[in-house]
Amino acid sequence: MEMNKVKFSERFLWISVTLSLLGLVFFLSIEKVKAISSDGEKYLQILHEVVAYIENDFVEPQEEKKIYIGAIQGALHSLGDPHTRFIDVDEFKELQNETKGSFGGIGVELNYQENAFVIVAPIEGTPAWKAGLLPQDKIIEINGKPVKSLSQAESFAMMRGEVGTSISMKIERKGLKEPFVVNLVRELIQIRFLRSFYLPEKETGYIKLVQFMGKDTGKEFATAVKNLKDSGAKKLVIDLRMNPGGLLDLAIDLADLFLPPNSDIVSVKGRGGVLIKSFKSEDRDLKFLDLPVAILVNGGSASASEILAGALKDNKRALIVGTQSFGKGSVQSIIPLSFGAGVAITIQKYYTPSGISIHGKGITPDHVINPVSANEDEKYALEKLFKKNLIRPFLESHSEFNESSITDFKDILKKENLKISDSVIRIFLFNEMRMGSSQSKPRLDLDIQLSEAINLLK
Repeated sequence: MEMNKVKFSERFLWISVTLSLLGLVFFLSIEKVKAISSDGEKYLQILHEVVAYIENDFVEPQEEKKIYIGAIQGALHSLGDPHTRFIDVDEFKELQNETKGSFGGIGVELNYQENAFVIVAPIEGTPAWKAGLLPQDKIIEINGKPVKSLSQAESFAMMRGEVGTSISMKIERKGLKEPFVVNLVRELIQIRFLRSFYLPEKETGYIKLVQFMGKDTGKEFATAVKNLKDSGAKKLVIDLRMNPGGLLDLAIDLADLFLPPNSDIVSVKGRGGVLIKSFKSEDRDLKFLDLPVAILVNGGSASASEILAGALKDNKRALIVGTQSFGKGSVQSIIPLSFGAGVAITIQKYYTPSGISIHGKGITPDHVINPVSANEDEKYALEKLFKKNLIRPFLESHSEFNESSITDFKDILKKENLKISDSVIRIFLFNEMRMGSSQSKPRLDLDIQLSEAINLLK
């Protein structure tokens, strides 16, 4: 039976779990289930026997539905793929009914792994970004309720809400001994996807791409590159840090701007490595073939970001600078099951022109440059300042990043008998003071990755 497919090319469910790399594929009719093997019948019989013993003999009464859902989730979990998962009735209904969110959100791209939501990247300018949430942060509680005790549909419902309402989340972060709580106010997520600046002292154009979304983003990007060149830019840095991805077509269009015709961009392969489709650059009037390019990536660069970076890296059209990217390069089919439930199953993976799978690996930079970051003692010092509620009042009384603010902050550290290096203080304060605005011009003195990327370009 051939299945009809409906593709949702653009989703704005910023606080929902990411079910696919660059879009959702819904299978609107149920495929004929493959006949079960004799081994399958054997283990199904064993499963029924185990369930019967649980219902009759387990020390505490259990709901039969919960047991069977746990068995299904266990089967999918055994595949080792966080994107292949069971979708309960309520969540499947939401996926069918909602393709654009007019609700309030917090602005973060998520994956569901090991009974927690793992942040892929906060979207710049949104509540999650302003609160300083980071890639790989784990959301373990929502409004005081453990995520592991909630269905994913219940978690979605708790994270969404009316604009102006608040949400509390407990976060686990690598390097911190204790989880911490963030309180966010939901906003209508309206994102400016692209910003560009000319850095005359370096004769460099800088483009920050927040996400691969927006119907006009491709045209705006090409126009930005042209305008930067007209302003005097002799090289270009594309900043994809904290960019969780978006539309495949847009990633291909942007790669096309920098590649000669008929260059490989990305390929899609299915089971057994069978080639499903490959994408190549086209012969078009607007190209930037002679402009040296560097691309900045980090652990929050995922999916479409990795496709663009991988395409330009493998074609030797860009230097990749920063740290290892997220490694999210697969496509899921959303298949309806009996009684209104569904299942998301990974069916394809994306490969760079050199044949490297992005999924689970990410893009390795040509030049690994780690950002200046706090050591363990400095993290403890900042954590202590937050717990004593000394950071927020300071920021409220110091709105501008300048030497006076830095001196006043050092006075607080001295009073609390805490030590933080000057470079970490400067980066921390700069980032905190710009949280309310995503329009800040990049600071080369505070961004070692950007500075090194510019120096590496010839």
